[in-house]
Amino acid sequence: MTTTAILKAINALPMAERMRLIEQVIRTIRLEKPDNPSPSGDPWFDDPRNIAIVKEGIQSAKKEKCVSVEESPTLSAIFAKYSQ
Repeated sequence: MTTTAILKAINALPMAERMRLIEQVIRTIRLEKPDNPSPSGDPWFDDPRNIAIVKEGIQSAKKEKCVSVEESPTLSAIFAKYSQ
């Protein structure tokens, strides 16, 4: 069925039925595709478990439970060695 045929079929429905159908579609889209913060639409961010990992990392950083590569002499040395 083409998009045009689907839209015609929807338009033929009574208004209350159309609104119910549109509401169901919107709910389905929201459930299946969470907001993806990636500018490129990277599907990795579609998995709620990955988003939870990112949020956990942000909370750890706010609590200063992690360090950046620049702050870690050991990691800086390792990256310097292998980036040449």
